[in-house]
Amino acid sequence: MAIDNPREADQVWMDLFNKGDLDGLLDLYEKDALLVPEPRGTAIVGPEAIREWMTGFPLRDPQIDLRTHAVHERDAEAIVYSDWTMTGTGDDGPTRMDGQAIVMLRRQTDGSWLLAFDDPFAQR
Repeated sequence: MAIDNPREADQVWMDLFNKGDLDGLLDLYEKDALLVPEPRGTAIVGPEAIREWMTGFPLRDPQIDLRTHAVHERDAEAIVYSDWTMTGTGDDGPTRMDGQAIVMLRRQTDGSWLLAFDDPFAQR
């Protein structure tokens, strides 16, 4: 699954996440993409680091609802602002998390878009 338009980024990411398709999710990131794995955390870079973080996620059977608020596009770059709610099962039972995300995408030579920067715990 590819992102053909930055306005579709949240839907594509959400569909893959909710299916548990880790390889599909990683295919949405540039090879040197940067992800901020926790609020005000230190960024990680690249697919292996992102895979390790996603694999170690503390919720079982997580499901996410991404709601896009704004998309700003210029030339070959776009910024997507979203709110999200995630539910799943933690060690103590059902768990719910909420947050705000900022994602930067870049248009690739084939016309598709990939995530270059992902801050799922952005503070606005």
